[in-house]
Amino acid sequence: MDFFSKIFRFISAKIQFLFSFLRIVRLKLLYPGITIDFKTVIEKNCRIVCIKGGKMVIKNSKISYGTFIIADKNSTLEILQTVIGRNCVIASKEKISINKNCLIAEMVVIRDQDHIINGSTDFFTQKFISAPVVIEENVWIASKATILKNVRIGKNAVIAASAVVNKNIPPFEIWGGIPATFIKRTWTE
Repeated sequence: MDFFSKIFRFISAKIQFLFSFLRIVRLKLLYPGITIDFKTVIEKNCRIVCIKGGKMVIKNSKISYGTFIIADKNSTLEILQTVIGRNCVIASKEKISINKNCLIAEMVVIRDQDHIINGSTDFFTQKFISAPVVIEENVWIASKATILKNVRIGKNAVIAASAVVNKNIPPFEIWGGIPATFIKRTWTE
């Protein structure tokens, strides 16, 4: 029985790789501003959009089931050697940079913009304020955390589950809460 189980897992992995390959080819044909290498794995039910004038680079990463990633016009979004969990939202109006070896758990939201509320009830006329988000190497963002605009998360930092990050996080620190506050150091440099 173990033999058949191994064969089934092997065949399933090859089929998943094929579908991921086809998703990447489709995205490259749809969006001229997108660069995705074939070491990247994109699971089913992901929605990846690169609006004309935007730039998106995804290298050697895994994008899990149900994730939504969008690079708006004139924005840049970079994801390098990162694992993104299920049902995440990453939305860039200016610039989001996620560096190597980051782990992003399920249902994390990363946005580099806020709405400007101008008193109008017509939400379609409202504007945005945007500022870059930079996530340095080896960062772990736990489930349901939210990363807001104008934030830099230092290398080897950990963001606790359900935290809301609205200011810079130094390297080698654990932060959590709403809004996120310092909990403790991870380890020394």
